[in-house]
Amino acid sequence: MRPLEVTARSENGRAVVRLRGELDIATADTLRRGLRDARRDHGDDLVLDLSDLEFMDSGGLSVIVACYKAAAAAGGGVALAAPRPVIRRALEITGLHRRMPVHGTLREALAATPDGDGEPAGSGAAARGAAGSPDGGGAPNTRGAAHPDPA
Repeated sequence: MRPLEVTARSENGRAVVRLRGELDIATADTLRRGLRDARRDHGDDLVLDLSDLEFMDSGGLSVIVACYKAAAAAGGGVALAAPRPVIRRALEITGLHRRMPVHGTLREALAATPDGDGEPAGSGAAARGAAGSPDGGGAPNTRGAAHPDPA
């Protein structure tokens, strides 16, 4: 089993968190600490680079969901980038692909605005008044992916 490595950097005003290895119940705390530190150091708009993530179980998924909820409550969000087919399948089975934008590449994720609408800042859903939601950001728009779950 390959241990989980979590690294974070800031890019385009967002925290890019790279996951490498295997994410399971044994490594979930490593991810939890890495995401907490990334939010503290780089802000609440995160892109998780999953291109080198080889495996993820329900323990890992729960850490990502908790981060998504915390970031959204703070006015930010979480986007997922470049999941391998086995990881993408886990996201689809659990329905997470309807809650968080999933992009084919890190470049696509960084090009999309943090609310996931793919439009330049100051246009799109935020400029059209999506601020009616409790967190002021509206539901993420995942063009090219399944429609977000309203719950």
